[in-house]
Amino acid sequence: MRNNAKKLAGAVIALAMTASMSVTAYAADYGMVPVYGSSASESTPATSEEMTSAISGAVEDGDKAVATVTVTSTKDLAVKPSVLKELAKKDGGVLEIVAPKATVSIDASTITKARNLDLSMQVTNSTSRTVINLRSKKAFGCEVKITLTECKMSAKKLASAHWYLDGEDMGPVELDEDGNPVVTLTKGGKVEIK
Repeated sequence: MRNNAKKLAGAVIALAMTASMSVTAYAADYGMVPVYGSSASESTPATSEEMTSAISGAVEDGDKAVATVTVTSTKDLAVKPSVLKELAKKDGGVLEIVAPKATVSIDASTITKARNLDLSMQVTNSTSRTVINLRSKKAFGCEVKITLTECKMSAKKLASAHWYLDGEDMGPVELDEDGNPVVTLTKGGKVEIK
């Protein structure tokens, strides 16, 4: 009976040690920086400093100085008045914000008032229509040109498509030299191309 008690006590101690070691090994992983696969999407908005720096170092493209900033998403896209004031100093300058589904352009010559611009938007498209939902409904104080670079609508469909702002027909959609639809806005809202 004494042997059985020793064996049982030994088994309990071994089990406790194993559990303790596995907890320690598991906890050790918390000290490591987690690594995420490419499926994790991270939205990194462009800062005002990056935009201002791009404007200052804008490259002359013909008669316009084009300042290009690349962002990973349009979900959180704000342009401060200081950026627009800096852009206005560049006679004929253009701020171009390149995102995965769209390119947003602001031409300095269209700026009438430098104000906070919330250009945050969600772009969804299918073969029958494209929707741009801008968070802001306010007037921009400038013209904002949105070029949809990943439009799924066919060239034939786009050739006869109209664009709508908050349900109002704004006329035939403009196409750039690559056949991408382009809309020019002076205020936010819901844009539909169909």
